[in-house]
Amino acid sequence: MQDLTQTISNLVGILLGIVGVVGAAFFIYGAYLYLTASGAPHQMERGKSAMMTALAGVVLALVAYGVVELVIDAVVGAPVVVDELPDPSVAR
Repeated sequence: MQDLTQTISNLVGILLGIVGVVGAAFFIYGAYLYLTASGAPHQMERGKSAMMTALAGVVLALVAYGVVELVIDAVVGAPVVVDELPDPSVAR
């Protein structure tokens, strides 16, 4: 089970790195569009839209990473230990 969780964590880390690089590249592309718009409103809007989409994608990837880590911790985490079980024969 430990090997599976380590493999999943490694895969998620690699994918998060790829998403970060793609997001940064897309943000730089949007900034380039915005800066080279020369006052054209349509081009400026395309640049702003590309930058906001890149930021939203990176934030979504970080949230997904957090959810995956929470699920892995819940599945593999320490088991709940019950010290005393109630006696079912004793009526309350």
